[in-house]
Amino acid sequence: MIEPLPAHALAAYDRLMGSCRELEAARLRALDTDLRAAEPHRVTAELLARLASSPRASIALTHYAGRVASGECSWERIEVDADPLPQEVDELKADPQVEWPDHWPTPTAESDVSSQPYRIPWE
Repeated sequence: MIEPLPAHALAAYDRLMGSCRELEAARLRALDTDLRAAEPHRVTAELLARLASSPRASIALTHYAGRVASGECSWERIEVDADPLPQEVDELKADPQVEWPDHWPTPTAESDVSSQPYRIPWE
């Protein structure tokens, strides 16, 4: 048992002990958490948009999100249209708990190709 604390140290001691109790409760919650997912997470356009809006998103992903927002391209074609390919795509595809859609990238329709005028790459 500790000796009686001076009045000026008692408030600091109470805050310290409260923080220790919160830390212990967080530790117990972490121990009770099941880290195995019941099923793999499926990548969707919404998931990629949410990742791009994160403050930790790579520059390449935020740039591609801007292109998607402008209607220039879609999330389903990120593997083909993104230059450079965002690191998040490789990380998601390598994660065994994440399921990348089999039908991505979607093919470009012939009608879309013929309706677009030819552009010189530096324009």
